[in-house]
Amino acid sequence: MPIIENAPLDEIQRRFVTANDTDIRLLAPAGSGKTHSLLWRCLHLHRQSRSAARFLLVTFTRAARDELRARLNSGGDFAEIATSADVVTLNGYGWRAVRDTFSSPKLSVSAFERQTLVNGTLASAWNEDERLREAMRAYPFKAPGVLASLLETMKALGFDHETPSSRQANDRIDALEDLGLIGLLEEPKEKLLEFGALANGRWETFLATVVPFFVKACEAQRRAAAFTLEDQKYFGWLALRNLVRDQRLPAPEARLTHILVDEFQDINPLDLELILTIAALNDAKLTIVGDDDQAIFEWRGAAPDFILDPNEQLARPFETHILEMNYRCPRNIVMKSAELIAHNKRREKKKMTPVSEVEAEIKRLHGETFLHTTNAVVNEIRGFVAGGLAGQRMALLSRKRAQLIPYQIMLAREDIPFCAAEDLHLFLSDSFKRLLGALKTRLTAQQLPALAAIGFTPPNLVDEIMVLADSVQRYPMRKAERDALASFVRSARPETYDAAVDRLEVYDGSIRGEKDNGKTVKDFALRLRRFLHAGDVRAAIAALEELYSGFRQDYGRGTEDIFLADPPFFYLSAFAGTYGDDFKTFIADLEKAMSTLVKLPGSDSDDRMDEQWKRPVHLMTALRAKGREFHTIVMLDAVDGIWPLRRAKTERQIEGERRLFYVAMTRAKARLLVTTSGRIGDAPVQPSPFLQEAGLLS
Repeated sequence: MPIIENAPLDEIQRRFVTANDTDIRLLAPAGSGKTHSLLWRCLHLHRQSRSAARFLLVTFTRAARDELRARLNSGGDFAEIATSADVVTLNGYGWRAVRDTFSSPKLSVSAFERQTLVNGTLASAWNEDERLREAMRAYPFKAPGVLASLLETMKALGFDHETPSSRQANDRIDALEDLGLIGLLEEPKEKLLEFGALANGRWETFLATVVPFFVKACEAQRRAAAFTLEDQKYFGWLALRNLVRDQRLPAPEARLTHILVDEFQDINPLDLELILTIAALNDAKLTIVGDDDQAIFEWRGAAPDFILDPNEQLARPFETHILEMNYRCPRNIVMKSAELIAHNKRREKKKMTPVSEVEAEIKRLHGETFLHTTNAVVNEIRGFVAGGLAGQRMALLSRKRAQLIPYQIMLAREDIPFCAAEDLHLFLSDSFKRLLGALKTRLTAQQLPALAAIGFTPPNLVDEIMVLADSVQRYPMRKAERDALASFVRSARPETYDAAVDRLEVYDGSIRGEKDNGKTVKDFALRLRRFLHAGDVRAAIAALEELYSGFRQDYGRGTEDIFLADPPFFYLSAFAGTYGDDFKTFIADLEKAMSTLVKLPGSDSDDRMDEQWKRPVHLMTALRAKGREFHTIVMLDAVDGIWPLRRAKTERQIEGERRLFYVAMTRAKARLLVTTSGRIGDAPVQPSPFLQEAGLLS
């Protein structure tokens, strides 16, 4: 039986493990032995209580949950507490409460299932509002997704349909503003305004429309026992809150005595309410564990304020312990990442002491142009793969998904094995398939004179022009308008793309619900001609960038929509310059990249459980790298405007970008490469200010 006094703990870890039985905040930087310390803490409390203590260990992902369960059940030091500790995710714990409350609850997981839920079960919620009803009728392929996402977001941000007063809604908006999360509601507000579902863009108008919809939708879900992944927590929280209100508390022998929450910097307002409700139901002590320097999920509702100021945010006093020894990272990575993150003002100051005497190789790959830098990275990849380091992996980390496009194409072209999470594959999106279709149209237009000589006319010529025209605007034309325009163009029996565009230009029917003396169709024609007559691949991509505002459609959530916030054309255009006017080869390489991508689970997966993750090269965003380690890390495009993003204007936003840079740096076990370029496309760029802050420019 292990003795706590002889446990393999450093002095700081030991102080935490043997601390008084009270609410504790444990700040644990990367590599500081957090999980090890948590389990020893549980063992100490278990013995101190003479085996009466019962623990709930909450993890952020299923992979972390499974790792903790494995350590408890491995028969080692912690076997003694295996039957006293329940390891769960918040979704899993909430789903237990939902199953206990509802008979045969149904779970909608995919985006399609959530939209089907909106169209069916929740129809009564939006059908009572005239503007929402008209938006659903006018935009049947867009509006359901927006409403489904809005419901998820409102739940994650702490809206409560059981107390739907205007005061409560306004207070919630004020709280979200204080937490820096109000921006997550800006996008759905703007979309509803575009759909005509809102009379204006004021918050009062938004709340007056969406709060009644939210209340009715939640009640419809309750009646139908039809839920989404976010509802596992939301309706689980409501069910447990009712138990607390009615004083239906667990029996003493079943009561949890301690709740330990890992990755607390990543929780959102709904997570916080659920945790506090579980604690209230059990009268349990709380241990919140995390690192404010690794708070990188504000874009999905997490707020670092919860771990930075728990006394205020959780309304209970916490004793703070800070782990200081880094057992994982090379010495210079620890020191330089500490230099960087010290520039954040909203953080807890920490002393970071590296245990390792090993120094990582840190190198800057700089090219005069983006293409020079890209070639240098590919050379590094070739060398790494040829080196065949057993069990070692290299990761290319980007700030945005669009940065990965050239590497996906080049690696596929050279048959270098790589993998990435499925939700990072831009080529799997409908938008990218439309882009590829447009390029094929341009290739056909390029070849048409030769084809015409043998009497060939593209059979789908008008349909292809209509697809292009439909993409000039943010949202596609209504079906009746599209059909009328297509019929008008087809009636002239055009034999060339130019003839089809000439015919389209003289259409005088309604577009976007109104007539404007042909102004809209003339704009269509101007943009289409620029694309169809682009002299080379790069010019065609540049024309698509202007033409395809219609690519700006839903792709993921909020600010992670690359076709809206960071369109891929910027990187694709720079890379396309290497193809000259060879559209055929460029299209072939795109298709090969699409066909050879390895489809893997997203962030909630365990790398070790999937053979595909053992491939030597990984492409992912820095957000996806959190919690993982790689022999070699390549941080792509460490230039201003990307690290930090150009849209990061406020100090809060820039600090969030700095935290992400810090997380990316600390993933490296042996080598850290950062890339910079003098120009990306035609735009001159400067090195990221974070490089200077971390001492990486010398």
